[in-house]
Order: sequence, then C-alpha cells, then structure tokens
Amino acid sequence: MNKIKFSMIVFICCFVLGACAVNNADIEEDTIKADLKETSDAENNDAEETGFPVSVNVDGKEVTIQEKPQRILPLSLDGAEIVLDLVETNRVVAVSKSVADPMISTQAEKAELIDERLASATNIDPEQILSYDVDLLLLTKMHGQEADADQLLQQAGVPILSFDTVKTVDDLFTNIAVIGKAVGEKEKADALISSMKVEMEQIQSEFPAQAEKPTILVLSEVGPGTGPYMLGPTNISYDLIKKAGGEPAVNLIGLDRTTKAEVEQVIKMDPDFLFLLDWQGNGEDAYKELMDAPGWNTLKAVQNGHVTITEVKYIMNPNKEIVHGLKLMAETINEALE
Repeated sequence: MNKIKFSMIVFICCFVLGACAVNNADIEEDTIKADLKETSDAENNDAEETGFPVSVNVDGKEVTIQEKPQRILPLSLDGAEIVLDLVETNRVVAVSKSVADPMISTQAEKAELIDERLASATNIDPEQILSYDVDLLLLTKMHGQEADADQLLQQAGVPILSFDTVKTVDDLFTNIAVIGKAVGEKEKADALISSMKVEMEQIQSEFPAQAEKPTILVLSEVGPGTGPYMLGPTNISYDLIKKAGGEPAVNLIGLDRTTKAEVEQVIKMDPDFLFLLDWQGNGEDAYKELMDAPGWNTLKAVQNGHVTITEVKYIMNPNKEIVHGLKLMAETINEALE
C-alpha cells in the first residue's frame, strides 16, 4: 500500500469516528433535553392537578404556598373554625382549647378528633408551634401577643397567613375564600360562602316593612368570668344587627369599640332589644350584677320581654353559624312587630 492510499484510509476513518462522536453527542443532548422536558411536564401536570404553588393576599401582603398543606396549624378560634369546615381533621396538627368548647365553637365535635391542644391565642409560644413541623400557620391578630408572635414566626420561613380581626360578614367571606385557596379547597370555600349568602338573603327577604329600625344591644363576656361588655363596631355582632334590620344601640352613645358594660350607659341607650351571650352555660347568672343594678328593670327591652339569651358562638364569633345568629335576631324582631 503506498503512502497516498494509507493517508486516505486514515482520513476516512477519522472522519467516520468524528461523525459518530458528533452523532453520539447529539443523541446524548437530545436524551437530556427529553428527560428535562419529561420532568418539566410531570411537574406541570402535578401543579395542574394540585393547583400549587398558589399565592394569596392577606392585608396587602402576598404569601406563596409551594405545596398543598398537610400540616395546618390554626392559632385562633376563627381560623380553626374555617379550616375545619374545609379540610379533614388529619390535616390539622393542633387547635386551641377554645375550639373544643361547644359554647363558643361550632367545631367542638371535630376538635375532639385532634389530640394536640394549644393554650389560648393570647399566650402563643413560637417554639412550641414550630415543634409541630407545620407547613401552614393561620393567625388572627386580636391582641398584642399575637402581633409579637407573628413577627417571630415570620422569621421561621413557614408560610403564615395573619388576619386582622373580623368586623363584618364580608370580612368573614374574604377570610373563608383566602383560606380555601391556601389549603387547596377553593371549591369548598366558594360553596360555603355561596350557601351562607343564599341563607342570609332568604332571611332578609322575610323582613316586614317597618317605619323605624329597632335598637339592639348585645352584651357579652369576652372570656369566662370577665363580666359583661357592650359589643361595639369592632365585633361582627354590630354588622349582624344592621343585617337583621336593626340599629346598633351603641351608636346612641357614640361607642367606637367594645367596652365594659355600665348600667348607666345601658339605661342611656334604652334599647328595644337585648341579646345576652352565654359563655359557660350560666345564662343570666353572668349578668346578675348588672341586672340587679337600679334602673335595669326600667329598660324597654326588659319591660317588653325582649331579652334573649343565646350561646356566644352564634353572634359574637365569626363562623358559618352567624347565619343562625342573624335568623335569631330577625325572628325576635319580627315576632315583636306582629
């Protein structure tokens, strides 16, 4: 074989080997791209199936939740009541003791299925909370302690939804919608809101025509043994009174927040209707000092037999059973007007 033929053979071999190498590289690159695409498609399919990640806006702050929460911890009664309407109890790692109290909670039966209990929302221990390895925290900032705990928990990197106090029915609907989206149960939340709205509209449609709105005063303890308070515009009961066709009696004295009840102020308002909220099943006993005070028996509501005692969960606490509270108020007014 001469040198020219040998050189040609070497050249052809090198060309073929080089082409094979390029083809192999192309195949490997195509394989990697296919694998990446398959992974991306799988992730997209998972996201489509679960709806996560999701972002929710609470009080002007956007919170992103990467995966559907399976270890939810509602630190406040109102948050727990909403969550337990939307998810199975095995997705809730703990609840406050108040959630198991049937006088103030609409979820007492479900709370019995949850073993772990927290102290009251006014005594939050961030270390205890983080020990539950939660993937979503819910907090209502009603007291200074909750606000302090909120700042500490924000630093832990756990998604936390911090709500302001619920003052109106619309506030409650907003919170139900936000929590529903956050826990991956948007359809259930929408259905709950829709059902409540339909019931409330039905109740309101049955109001008789009246020339003047009757005045209504709601008195309640704000905790066991605290003594009665006059509930003001900062409590959802104020909005319920208006939706029931009444006028909040506290407007007559310019009350702008919930305040300790004084018989002189109650006499000054002289409401047409009184609602006394029961915290512990004691009925009138919680109001004995106030009812024994001079002047109480001169009130229009007392003289006309328009004093109603009902459980606190129906009127004071924001939950789905405020529909029952609205119905109770409306029926009480309607019966008096017949």
